[in-house]
Amino acid sequence: MRLERINIEGFGAIRDKTFSIHAPVTVLYGPNEAGKSTVLYFIRAMLYGFPGKGTPAERGEPAGEGVHGGELRFLDKEGIPWVIRRYNRSREGNTVFGKGERVHIHRQTDNGMVIELGQKELEQLALGGISKDMFRQLFAISLSELQEIRNLQSAEMSSYLFHAGIGGGAYILEAERKLLQEMDKLYKPRGKVQETAKLLQSIEHMRSRVMESQTFVARFNEVTTSILEIQERLNLLEQEYDRDAKDASLLRKALDIRPAWLEWREARLALNDLMSSEHFPPDGITRYEKLQDEERHLITQSMRIDQAIEDAVDKLGALPLNTFMEEYGERIEGLWAKRSLHEAGNRELAELTAEYKAQDIRLEQLLRDIDPAWTREKLLSLPISASDREEVRRLGAAFAGYDRRMEGLFIEQRAAQRAAAAAESVLREARRLLREEVARGQEAFAMIKPKAPHETAALWSQLQLEIEHWRERRLTRASSEPVSSRLTKKDSLLPRIHVRLLVGMAVMTLLLAGVMLWTSTPAAAGISSIVMLLGMGYVFWNGRHGREAQRSASADSQALDEGGIERVDQLYTRLVSSPYAAAASENTDGRRHQTAALTRDPVRVEVQMRELRAVMEGWQAWRQRLDRMTSDCAAAEEKAALQAAELKTVQSTVEQEERRYLELERQWEAWLKSRSLPQSLSPDVMFDVFIKVEQGQEFIRQQKSLGMRMDVLLREAEEYASQCSEIVAAESNEHIDSRNSVAELDHVHSRWKAYQEESRQRKVLADRIQELQNEAAAFAREREDVQQRKASLVELSQSADEESFLRMGAAAKRREELVQAIRHHEISMFSGWDDAGRLQLEQLLELTDAAGLEAQCLEKEASVSAAVRLRDELQERRGRLLQERESLESAGNQDSALQQLEEQRSALREVVAQYAVRSMASEFIKRTRRIYEEEKQPQVLLLASRYFSLLTGGEYSRIVMRMGDQSLLAERPSGQLVESSRLSRGTAEQLYLSMRLGLIQAMPHANGMPLLLDDLFVNFDGKRTGHAFRVISEMSQTRQIILMTCHQHVAEQVEAAIPGAQIITMQ
Repeated sequence: MRLERINIEGFGAIRDKTFSIHAPVTVLYGPNEAGKSTVLYFIRAMLYGFPGKGTPAERGEPAGEGVHGGELRFLDKEGIPWVIRRYNRSREGNTVFGKGERVHIHRQTDNGMVIELGQKELEQLALGGISKDMFRQLFAISLSELQEIRNLQSAEMSSYLFHAGIGGGAYILEAERKLLQEMDKLYKPRGKVQETAKLLQSIEHMRSRVMESQTFVARFNEVTTSILEIQERLNLLEQEYDRDAKDASLLRKALDIRPAWLEWREARLALNDLMSSEHFPPDGITRYEKLQDEERHLITQSMRIDQAIEDAVDKLGALPLNTFMEEYGERIEGLWAKRSLHEAGNRELAELTAEYKAQDIRLEQLLRDIDPAWTREKLLSLPISASDREEVRRLGAAFAGYDRRMEGLFIEQRAAQRAAAAAESVLREARRLLREEVARGQEAFAMIKPKAPHETAALWSQLQLEIEHWRERRLTRASSEPVSSRLTKKDSLLPRIHVRLLVGMAVMTLLLAGVMLWTSTPAAAGISSIVMLLGMGYVFWNGRHGREAQRSASADSQALDEGGIERVDQLYTRLVSSPYAAAASENTDGRRHQTAALTRDPVRVEVQMRELRAVMEGWQAWRQRLDRMTSDCAAAEEKAALQAAELKTVQSTVEQEERRYLELERQWEAWLKSRSLPQSLSPDVMFDVFIKVEQGQEFIRQQKSLGMRMDVLLREAEEYASQCSEIVAAESNEHIDSRNSVAELDHVHSRWKAYQEESRQRKVLADRIQELQNEAAAFAREREDVQQRKASLVELSQSADEESFLRMGAAAKRREELVQAIRHHEISMFSGWDDAGRLQLEQLLELTDAAGLEAQCLEKEASVSAAVRLRDELQERRGRLLQERESLESAGNQDSALQQLEEQRSALREVVAQYAVRSMASEFIKRTRRIYEEEKQPQVLLLASRYFSLLTGGEYSRIVMRMGDQSLLAERPSGQLVESSRLSRGTAEQLYLSMRLGLIQAMPHANGMPLLLDDLFVNFDGKRTGHAFRVISEMSQTRQIILMTCHQHVAEQVEAAIPGAQIITMQ
């Protein structure tokens, strides 16, 4: 399996990133929080699904909105491409794996088709059956998982650690563990719960029992006699206790019920003294009282109804009839209903009148706005057509276009004038500056002979070149002078550097020879001394030879120097005029003398050239300013000419537009004259005139419609007023004006409403009187019925009158109460007692008073308490004696104790034999296991030992797995074993890494699975890190390896150790 492309759309802090992997070893390098571990978690999630929310870092769910998931492309071991797309949200898929997870797994077949598979097929076909936990523990590990040794002890990987040889040895370990457990159960030093310890304790106890059993016979007989005596006393005491307890219960009962018994006797005597009431009906008194209440209520209601009838008749007489209201009431109501319409019509009429007047005023104002001489007839006679509007619009647009163009032309003209004036000003200023700069330069650089600038520049360049050649020859001659001329005061034949080098080599020769002799290597000391002496001779010869070469070179350079100074003087004289050049041009002898002087004093030449360089630099700057000002002046002249031409063009355009305006003005005056309109109107104002003419014509039409509506409203108001006058005249028999009659209608209608209320009251009173009369008749009938029921009730009781009925009812009620009391007392006193007991209680209560009952009861209760205490004491004593007899009986059984003692001894001998057999078997197994561990190791440990030896550089030779506790031991080449817990952190991590590499290589179905290592080398030193990279380079031949690191030196070491490695930098 080889990863090709990782596309992370949203996972942790990474969004929309793609990594293409093409090398066997790939390094993801970046700072902390760049997302390296996130890539590791992403690959795990793509292959085996997103983890649960309990591990948010490995789940990688983005903090905000967006996609959670991505795409992974790889090739399986047969080279077939696979594509996995897995999303946790914001994606739709056909296959669902896990809660809320969408996954697509595609594989290309041999014929080029793409099929979709599930998670199980992915693990079986592409991942070699590797489970999620094993992939995390072996193939995609970080530093924290590397340090957890318990990951190597899972059940799934134990089958690889302990397969083949050690897998069969598991039965030996199990047998050894069982033997040790059985031995611990049989015997353990200072143990108390083992079987051997229990047997020894039991044997000691049996021996003591045998010694004590002979002294228990006499005491056994004595205890047996005492038990029989106490049992006889208990039988007699139980009989006495039953008799006294029965008497005490009877007396306590009689004493408790005595108050109730007295009330019961009194109630029976009162019952016998009552009169006879056997014919009295049940609930007679209650029924009689209820009839009495009904009769009183009916009498009260009858009196109330009679009074209400009298009051209603009086009120009805106080409300007479009105013939006018009966005749004209409906018409009054109709006119009053139209009152609101009449008032609304009057208001509308007033509003229409005011609106008519306002429109008349607006119309007059509109005519004055158009023209003071205009009338309504002219307004109505002026037609307004679409062609007129279009003509006015055309002329107005032409005038507006002229205004816009002229405004733009005036602006352009003013701008052109300002630009021309500004250009002329700039031109004058540029010419003035140019003249001033030329005068200033001619005055400052008058000593320069050439007039042409290019000739001056050429001479200056030649002079600089000759000066540089002259300096080089001077330096060459200075370096080739004899050393003896500069070191005569120190009496030295060699330069300082050669002297110091010879001294240092002599000291090193002595020191090296001494060290070699001290380390007992005289041959090496001799060889090194000879080599150092040869080196000293070479340095000495080289110094002498260099001095002679310098002498010969100085003579040649002096001749060249004399010719160079002459050319410098010639160029200097051609370039500038100065005292130095004049002196040099007098004669040849003088020039030679000056040349000799310059040769002897080069400082003068340097000063002279420095002054000339300053002058030439100023001249060059002046020429640059002069050229720039000349170009500025030419540009200003060109710009002034262009601005003058532009101003002339604008002025000609203005004259053309003025001629066009005069033609438009003649057309507009002709149009106004043809329509008899004032000549002062403009096209813009003409549109307002059109609008006002239309408004005026509309005002005239609206006035006509308002007049018609006002006539209709006026007729309706006059008709309503005449009807009101008729009704008011009928009531008062007088003629009233129509306006006053409308106002008087309010009073008439108020009187009509009052009369309607009186009529309603008369009707209500009549109906009320009829209802009250009906109620009075009904109450009379009910009263007669109540009186008949009372008579029937008295007759049923066989009483002479109602007074006798009431006395008999009171006696019947008292009898019922006494019977209930007697029954209640009998139940409370004698419930739970039979007839004999009841008879005894009645006799006892009849013969004994309360004091006698209490005295007898206390005496019997005291006797019962004493009997109970004595019985308890005897039972407790009897129980102790029975217990003592049982113990004496068991202790005195000597034969049984001897038999048990012999049985315990036999069991002890059998346990000792079992322990001996198991101890010997355990020792044999230990020896066998020790030989097995030394001679046989599984393939995983052999591979891991090889990798561990390579990682540690041979510091440890192999890894040993102890079978007993399955702990890892590191063995040094000397044979010393070191537990993994005693190793340093880095070495322990190298041990755990070696174990994982061995496990990976030992899995045949995991061949080619990629290996992902997240920053595992932070605790490795530089040397062992290099060993680790060599191991990785070796493993990359058979599988793909991806490393994550935040350390630059690790990435550089990988690039140096593995030439074909791919480095991917993450930000």
